[in-house]
Amino acid sequence: MNKLFFILSVGISAGILLSCGQGAEKAEKVNERTYQLSESSQSGEFSMQQSSAMGNVKINGAEYHYQIERTPSAQLPKVKDEQGNVFIDNTIDLSVTRNGKAVLSKRFTKKDLSSQVDAAFLSKAILEGLVFDKVVDRKLRFAASVCYPQTDLFVPLCVLVSTDGSVRIEKGSVLEEEIPGGPN
Repeated sequence: MNKLFFILSVGISAGILLSCGQGAEKAEKVNERTYQLSESSQSGEFSMQQSSAMGNVKINGAEYHYQIERTPSAQLPKVKDEQGNVFIDNTIDLSVTRNGKAVLSKRFTKKDLSSQVDAAFLSKAILEGLVFDKVVDRKLRFAASVCYPQTDLFVPLCVLVSTDGSVRIEKGSVLEEEIPGGPN
């Protein structure tokens, strides 16, 4: 079942990258890697695997390095699906440096994305992932998703990080009217 969850996660992440839009400046991605660590659940609860990704991009001659860490967190409220399965939600740590100096260090939970996701959907969803997309208008754009666990129902979001470290969250584009309880 974890294998199916992983495969769906990869597919949804690819869809998110396509949903954040067009018209980006060229960005150089270097050394981007994703690591999957096996994790077993002895409590009968399901969780996604811990993962890590990093990369470099250049904006106006300055080199930005980002690192993304997804970690299942038993401290967050758990989510139960219609079959009674219990899922552990995730935190995602995003750090960005410019020429070696810290620009942003932020831990995201699904609550941080609540301004863009319907509360009814959010109550049954988990924070699935965050991946670097591209540079747009001199901002690092990351694609994020909040999803119903082990389904293809998700809400795509874009997390924009300015060169000063400020963060703005926007809705990604998808046929949202097809998502039950999704944003209108």
